[in-house]
Amino acid sequence: MREHAIKALMVAYGALFGALLIDGIVWPTNNVNIYGISYYLVHIRTFFPLALGFLICIGLVIHVGRQLPSDEQPFRTLRTSFIAIGVLMAGIMLTPYTWNTFFNWAHMTLGAALFVIQLAVSIWITSRWVRVGINWSMIIVQLVGGILAMFSLPDNGINLLMPGEIIFQFGFAILLLSSLSRLLTNLPIGQRAADISSETTQELPSPNRSQLHERQPSS
Repeated sequence: MREHAIKALMVAYGALFGALLIDGIVWPTNNVNIYGISYYLVHIRTFFPLALGFLICIGLVIHVGRQLPSDEQPFRTLRTSFIAIGVLMAGIMLTPYTWNTFFNWAHMTLGAALFVIQLAVSIWITSRWVRVGINWSMIIVQLVGGILAMFSLPDNGINLLMPGEIIFQFGFAILLLSSLSRLLTNLPIGQRAADISSETTQELPSPNRSQLHERQPSS
């Protein structure tokens, strides 16, 4: 489970950041610093790469959450949080802020909720379960990114919304990888054995008829 979860999260956030890189190459514009990542979602030339990155990230984050053990902490809370994060990301993608005032406010509300949940999960998991230096460092990174994003909202004075968002999400991604790599290593022996047994069963090839025939003793 540990290797699968880590690889899935790496692919998830790699897809998201990779899509942003592609859009930045396709259409380098200062407007993303004013309107944030979502600017690329409301223009057709950059919509599809970023939408694909979002969908991959959403799907894999929810998948990892559903694979976590549901009967013990901190996995029970992380399981719910991962699913909530995926749902909020989907909501952000499906509420183009340029359509009307309602969509604009819905988009900003979903974005704020995503940031709050991610920061809350980061602080909770670090303060209670994985007290390591890299996690505390990534919380600081998230705070820096969050402050940049907050003060870059319309009419707030600076235009660093997209860098703030990327810094925040980078910090959250690294913290998740750091935490799960340790937490899943420390699963109870019974849980690890069940995972290993399941993986081994799936990997064992089933003998074909010719192999069975060869093994039968000749009369």
